[in-house]
Amino acid sequence: MFTELEFLKAMQKFEVIIEEPREYRLHYDSSGGIYMCTQQNHPKDTKYLVVDERTYLEYYKYQVIKGKLKIIDNDPGYRVQLTRSDQGYAVVKNHAGILLEDEIYDSIEHYATKIN
Repeated sequence: MFTELEFLKAMQKFEVIIEEPREYRLHYDSSGGIYMCTQQNHPKDTKYLVVDERTYLEYYKYQVIKGKLKIIDNDPGYRVQLTRSDQGYAVVKNHAGILLEDEIYDSIEHYATKIN
């Protein structure tokens, strides 16, 4: 068991650590593609933009053009939805993401594509 004096001496040895303030940066290359995001311990000698937290979290929606952030238009113009069907893609039942090449399983469902 420590005495109060020993405890106070031990406490004096601890350093106060001051956390570096957060600055949200999006680092981009010469073509404007964002290749790295940092909040602290930023690398030196990189091109970057300081942004807010929301933009930082949604960095994949942006590209840098002429030093400014621009939203990338990733809309393909059409949507394809999988719907249950009697024919189409064979999948493991209740797991539409697991496609089957051979129908060797007992529990199989089929899905077909439906363009909206």
